[in-house]
Amino acid sequence: MQGDPDNYISLLSAAQIETLRLVFEHKNSKEIARIMDVSPHTVDERVRRALKKLNASNRIEAATILARNGVFDQVTPYQPLRYQLISLGDEAPADEAGVGRSSVRRLFDIGSPFPTASQSANRHGLMERIIWPILIAFATILAFSALYSILVGLGRVLT
Repeated sequence: MQGDPDNYISLLSAAQIETLRLVFEHKNSKEIARIMDVSPHTVDERVRRALKKLNASNRIEAATILARNGVFDQVTPYQPLRYQLISLGDEAPADEAGVGRSSVRRLFDIGSPFPTASQSANRHGLMERIIWPILIAFATILAFSALYSILVGLGRVLT
């Protein structure tokens, strides 16, 4: 490689550096993709772009260049793009968490079917997985019956 490697290294993104760090640890694209929570295609694209920026001929050479220059020692680990809760204060103790909620509310509290700040992943049990499609179907039936009633009423008014 010609020129100062620091000039080339400064062009790399944090994701490219982390990808090359995992390459340096002898991980393949599929393993890196699992760790970084991206697709293997994204990993390969990051490596290809890093190879161009570093003017390296293969991924091992690129990772070795970064290791030789001590880049892996200075980098904080890559964090995949996910929703992360910003904690503004201490959480309520477990015994006080349910205070103020009625028993009926707790009975029907099945949680949201999609990730939220308090529930970053789908951790529903069997019952919630059965109830949500039923609730969605019921709401759809209600919406269509309301639309039908409106159309029938309009038809009667216009005739």
